[in-house]
Amino acid sequence: MHQARTVAQQSEVDAMTSKARFRSCRVCLSLAFTFLLALPGYALGAELHLREALLEGQRDQVTATITAEIDQLGERAHPLEEDCDLHVPLRSPDIRVPLLAELKNACSEKPAGTTLSYWSQQIAQEVGVGSVSVTGVFRIWLEHPPPGNQVQSEAAPLPAYPHSNPDHQVELHPLLQIASLDFRDHVKLIKEGEWYYEGYGPKELRTVLQKRLTVQRIGVQGQPYIRIRGAKTGFNHWNLRGRVAEAVRPLADGVALRLDILRGNQVVPGAVGLPAVAVAGTAAHTKAQVLAVGDIIEFQALGRLHVPTLLDQAGTDTQQIPLPIEFVFLDLEVQ
Repeated sequence: MHQARTVAQQSEVDAMTSKARFRSCRVCLSLAFTFLLALPGYALGAELHLREALLEGQRDQVTATITAEIDQLGERAHPLEEDCDLHVPLRSPDIRVPLLAELKNACSEKPAGTTLSYWSQQIAQEVGVGSVSVTGVFRIWLEHPPPGNQVQSEAAPLPAYPHSNPDHQVELHPLLQIASLDFRDHVKLIKEGEWYYEGYGPKELRTVLQKRLTVQRIGVQGQPYIRIRGAKTGFNHWNLRGRVAEAVRPLADGVALRLDILRGNQVVPGAVGLPAVAVAGTAAHTKAQVLAVGDIIEFQALGRLHVPTLLDQAGTDTQQIPLPIEFVFLDLEVQ
């Protein structure tokens, strides 16, 4: 589904193919996923009920800082070919659904000679027992919903976590800080040595832009909630090329802008004015602050649901909307 390449190999491919990327393995898995969609009874529904107050607090924010306990901490980072993340499952009174923090570049940003368990051990030693302050990018993405028609709601008791990747649709990803451990310098191109991790491209973006969600403002136990329902959505990491379509806007914890996503010199159908953010204190933030309208960039990013669109489109009646993707920059370069 993804590829790792050396920098030298990538340069050679770029010269010969105008930076075209080979994605044969990923295409095969995409076709398999499409086949599964057609199978009767294959459960892909995702439904999430979040407090409107929680989402309003994230309207103009990139990050969230919460108090949380760690439950079922991952024993080791994923290897590069799987994404190089470390899973840090959280239980918090501030976000009351199953919640996963993910540490970027956990397989590579560690002392020489240490194992993939290095950051798991460091976090366990730092946290000990009890609650700690955790900061990360607030990310809603319907990637790991519970099976069948189960709803994840902040009004329901938190279920037990069986392992380090419990069913979840909300994350702090990238993870930025746990107690005194600061990971902002981990937010960059996913890379180990001369090899880097490649995300999805324009073809897969067209697939995601054709997905739809339903949103609705509902009352739960006397509180206003936002109901979000759609199909299970994969496609975490992206490697794309875009043109800055709107001036960079400063936020309290980063910057926001909009991009027209390009394939060659043409705009990908439907990919006009897509929102993107960069996290304060990261290398991508430094680069994004000086972007101007019309600049062409290549970037690696995570996708998340654009919270302002969810809030603005939700009404008392069910509204069906295109899936509102927003990009969270990991790395970018001006072309």
